Amino acid sequence: MPEPLIELAERMFVGPVWPASILVCLLVVYTIMAVIGLIDYGFDVPDVDLDPGLDLDPGLDLDVGMDAAPDLPDATGVDIDFLQGLGAASVRLTNFGRVPVVVWGGVFAVAYWSLSYGLWHTFDSNRYDPNWLPSILLSIRNFVLATAVTKAVTQPMLGWFLPPPSYDHTNLVGATCEICTLEATPEFGQAKFRTNASPLLLNVRTDGAHIAKGTEVRIIGFDKENRIYEVTQLPSETQP
Repeated sequence: MPEPLIELAERMFVGPVWPASILVCLLVVYTIMAVIGLIDYGFDVPDVDLDPGLDLDPGLDLDVGMDAAPDLPDATGVDIDFLQGLGAASVRLTNFGRVPVVVWGGVFAVAYWSLSYGLWHTFDSNRYDPNWLPSILLSIRNFVLATAVTKAVTQPMLGWFLPPPSYDHTNLVGATCEICTLEATPEFGQAKFRTNASPLLLNVRTDGAHIAKGTEVRIIGFDKENRIYEVTQLPSETQP
């Protein structure tokens, strides 16, 4: 093997540059396979449910019945829902799932490798040995920095792939949504309405029944004063 290639390999596969170099090599292999037609580029936005219903885009029409602090009857359920929502919102803040995965992954791989390679050979190698513990810690730092760079680069692309949602009570009544709290009752409940972009979280009350989490319901009314939707359970296939 030519000496320049050996030197390049030694510079690429050292310390925290290792995982970034492996990732960028996988990206190169993927690109080559896509160019020769073995796989699809996959520029469609994935149908990834990463949003608990809270869309952080400033342009979203929030007239969907979202209360700042709804009364929740079950403390355990609140903790689970809160943690799930916090994690999902954190992931969505990076724009993952809001642009095609191939675009997000390509930007991230290049940013991750550039930061890992550049920081190691200009700054980190003078202060740290390429051992396991420093390499892991530096890799985590580079991962976070690369995620921030990817967020900044992909933010202007959102309008290319996701049309801005415009949903309010006038076009939600009659549609279906999914109960996302432990249950929905005439006194309490929340449901998730799926859109082409991010799901919307609606405060709902049933027309009398207690409906379990995950059940599809139909929106039959809207209380404009309290910003609450009335829902009813969809009839089962066995019902006449």
